[in-house]
Parts: sequence; structure tokens; C-alpha cells
Amino acid sequence: MEKSTSTNFTDETQCNRAEHNDRQTLRVALRLWGFEESHFQSWMGELPRLNGLITWAILREKLASDADIVVHVVKPSRATGSAFCWNCAGANYALMRSLSEGRTDLVLFSGNERQLPRARAGHWAVAGRLSPRVALGRLAHLIAASSTHLMEAGAVRRDLLSMIAQKLDVD
Repeated sequence: MEKSTSTNFTDETQCNRAEHNDRQTLRVALRLWGFEESHFQSWMGELPRLNGLITWAILREKLASDADIVVHVVKPSRATGSAFCWNCAGANYALMRSLSEGRTDLVLFSGNERQLPRARAGHWAVAGRLSPRVALGRLAHLIAASSTHLMEAGAVRRDLLSMIAQKLDVD
């Protein structure tokens, strides 16, 4: 069973659905690669909820069966002179699994384009100069813009998500 460190999705989602019964609350889980959970917990409550459209939780388990979308927040871990990034490899494998299992996952890469691995599966958004906190704030608006109300089609429109999951720090 998946456990988050923030408010339980079920309780919060039911509350938000009651207030916003004309739309679906998107449950976004953050899976951290190379980051300390305590750092994220210190400001996670300040992430945009967009009037109850989005709820946030940190994912501790490999799978998030109750999340609509998982954002893998990846810290570059490539050693100097190395071509391999352990955090990237783990996130990339998770994205390959999500694609084959029909889940919606994406990566928020907390580095620049030069640090990205060459072989990548799924959608990778590059934070560039933005902190993870600011990048997640911007990503929240983009995820909300790609959301769909047709639950049998998934929680977000993958075609729009692929267009917006690029570089977040472009002005």
C-alpha cells in the first residue's frame, strides 16, 4: 500500500470534490530522486492547489495507485566526467513502467538540458535555473491545463502534457 507523508489523498479529495463537484480533483504525487524529503515537506503546503483542483503528496512507495499523476523530481547525480546519472536511471525506469501500465508519470528534472540523459522515456520537464519549488508551481498550472474530465481516458491529456513538459524556465 502506498503511503504519503502529507494529508491522505482520500480525505482531502472527498472534501475538494464536495466543493468542486463539477470537476475532478487531480491527485499529484511527488517521487523524490536525490532530494531530502524534509526539504520538500518544509514548503509543500505552499504549492498551488488551484482552488481545490490539485492535491499534493510525497510518495514513499514505488507505485501510487491512488494518484492521478506522479511527478518524479530528479536531482542530477552525474559524477564529474561520468556519463551516468543514478537518479535519472531510476526515474527513467519508473517512466517506462508507467507507460506500459497505462499510468501518467512525468519527470521534473532539476538541472539543465546538458545534464539530461540521452535516452529518456516519457515526458521530462527541465527546471533549468528554477528551484524545484518554483518549477512545481509552474508545472501545477500546466498539469491543470492538460486535465480532462473523462476518467476512462485518464486524468490528463497526454498530447498536451507532451507539449508542455519541456523547459520550465523559459521566459
